[in-house]
Amino acid sequence: MSRFTGLTLKCMFTKHSVHIEQPVVACTEALLGGPPKWFLDLGGKKTSKVGLHIAGIPVRKRVELELGEPVRTDTWTVIPISWKATFPQKLFPMMTGRIELAPVDKDVTRLTVSGMYDPPLGHVGRQLDEALMHKVAEGTVHELAESIAERLADWATSPQRA
Repeated sequence: MSRFTGLTLKCMFTKHSVHIEQPVVACTEALLGGPPKWFLDLGGKKTSKVGLHIAGIPVRKRVELELGEPVRTDTWTVIPISWKATFPQKLFPMMTGRIELAPVDKDVTRLTVSGMYDPPLGHVGRQLDEALMHKVAEGTVHELAESIAERLADWATSPQRA
């Protein structure tokens, strides 16, 4: 129970950051170029697969993806992101978060993917989340951040960019 509101807090948070050995300008250009340049398995659709590797085996779930409008300053960029399972929706939470780019120095960019979700299925879902599912959410966000970082770095150094 939260001592401030008297309510039980059930929203869970996870994030992962990666350093990309490219200037923030190049990474931002790729990020703003659209999800097909940097999101896993999107292929021009609004669905993709997200997941993690367990013992080296990919475990993926098809999700419906929604991206918000980018917010940008001279030095950082944020894109709101959310995804939810396409089936069965009631067994999987909707993840709502953001993709952020910020400079570490003139040649290095920090990418952070973060997200929040409410465990589904009430009390049983919260227990499952504590026992296992939060690790799955952390793994998914970790793998998503690493994949986006790799694709942004590849795009930033590609000949097509020039």
